[in-house]
Amino acid sequence: MRDSGRMATSEQQTPATLETFDEKVALGPKVGDLWSVVTGAALIGAVFTGIQIVEKITILKNPEANLVCDLNTKVSCSTVLDAWQSSVLGPPNSLVGAVMFSVFFSGGLASFLGSRHSRSYVATMWGLAVFFLAFASWFMFETAFSIRSLCPWCVAITTAVVVICVALTRVAAAERAFGDTRLGRLVDRAVASRFDLAFWGAWWLVIAAFLADRPDLTG
Repeated sequence: MRDSGRMATSEQQTPATLETFDEKVALGPKVGDLWSVVTGAALIGAVFTGIQIVEKITILKNPEANLVCDLNTKVSCSTVLDAWQSSVLGPPNSLVGAVMFSVFFSGGLASFLGSRHSRSYVATMWGLAVFFLAFASWFMFETAFSIRSLCPWCVAITTAVVVICVALTRVAAAERAFGDTRLGRLVDRAVASRFDLAFWGAWWLVIAAFLADRPDLTG
């Protein structure tokens, strides 16, 4: 009788176990594709921050130098890079960005090579991405309303961070990074309804709107 009970229990658990395994297998390629998006966006962001680092070194050596993106007073990387907001944390923001993009790139590359990231790792990466986007958004606000000059590289960098936030939000939902917490349920519902795409898209549009609304930048 005991053996029969054990067999029944095993039979009851096996379908659930297989179902869970099948779900993980089904999610695998999707998660891998999302990490590929993170990798690509991080690489693009790193390229533009690299350009900014070179430009910062150029104007430190020669303050009168004309950079490639110094088109006029409204579009001038020199004006932006000379502002205190461009080094608000001490080192140039471009160096901070290079470090952040390297972190995201390494995570995406590890996934591409077959690593399965832990939930805590995914949650940490998501938190870093949101913080990075908040910082970039603040800088773009300062660019529009205080510095009053546009840096095209900054726009590209901010766009890359938005893409990373989109991808990592979906990775977090697929991997159940936040578990059954309030945030976890919120992320799950947002991804299931595709509200997350609308949310991050709206965030980017808000940044674009206050840049476009400045007549001294676009007029």
